[in-house]
Amino acid sequence: MDVIEQFLHSISYKFPKGYPDMADPKDVALLNQLIAESTKPVVIHESEEDATYDKVIRNALGLKEDETIPQPKGNYSLKGGTFEENVSAQDKLAFDKLYNTAPPKKGEEEGETKGVGNGEVVLYWLYKYSDNPVTVGRSGDDTDLFFGDIGVEVKAYTKHTGKIGLGRFGADKENLQLLSIIFGIRALSEALGNKAEGPSINPTNFKGTDLIPAFEQVLELEKIPDLDRLASQYNIFATIKQNIDVLNEKLSNPTDAKEAAQAMAAKMVSSKLSRKPGNGGYLANVLKNGSMKFFKIDLTSIEDNENLLENFMVKQSAIHIDFGKIFG
Repeated sequence: MDVIEQFLHSISYKFPKGYPDMADPKDVALLNQLIAESTKPVVIHESEEDATYDKVIRNALGLKEDETIPQPKGNYSLKGGTFEENVSAQDKLAFDKLYNTAPPKKGEEEGETKGVGNGEVVLYWLYKYSDNPVTVGRSGDDTDLFFGDIGVEVKAYTKHTGKIGLGRFGADKENLQLLSIIFGIRALSEALGNKAEGPSINPTNFKGTDLIPAFEQVLELEKIPDLDRLASQYNIFATIKQNIDVLNEKLSNPTDAKEAAQAMAAKMVSSKLSRKPGNGGYLANVLKNGSMKFFKIDLTSIEDNENLLENFMVKQSAIHIDFGKIFG
């Protein structure tokens, strides 16, 4: 495949027919735009973090400080959309040496706590030294790597299937508030004798499908006759109504429990992924055997995804989703 074919293959998913139709003015305009963007020079700003990664690579490969870091033999680049790539047999020896390699955590000496997870340094080497514009995230709020302006969050799970953790969501104050309302109303309803089906759940541990019976309790309370009148007379009903109104506002007035559960799950996942790696970015899972899968993050596909609830969960305050089922 020559350079032009590679370029057309990488952008094919952007066109309705899977290729640019030169008889369609919209396709021609989009193709011209993509060509202009691809030929725009990318300025790479080397940072202290990049230099640290380079040092770690030299040490792992047995290179002296002034020796040039070798270029990978394989052809590695972002392909567009979700894709899988395998390390070249010629690069596997270096891959094995770099897979577990990481710089120390800031403020610590080499050999103490690792500053990054497995797979990140080797991914940096494979792609940056294959002439991709790769840089390291410069702050704790950044995604792990940047390919130009595209964020790439790196994981090292043992397989590409199944649920992958996104980390804790404690910074999402609004989502925590909504979950507290949902499960608080459920607990109140159960205390009043309206026991819900399913296991006992709370905001820090639940499956996506557990949100449905929780919202059923919310909707039951919302249907209380004369709720407005009761809210004007009793503080407890005023609090219930106020909290239900907050849920309706933040979740765009869902009409049933499943729709409400879907909206809550989508809100949580979107909030987390919009920061890391960002819409249009990637989650890259790097296996020890050299298989790498890049899941393209498209936040517009989450809200109406029928698979979301079955493939979303919160465990010990951390969000987990099956990327293959959501972004595969």
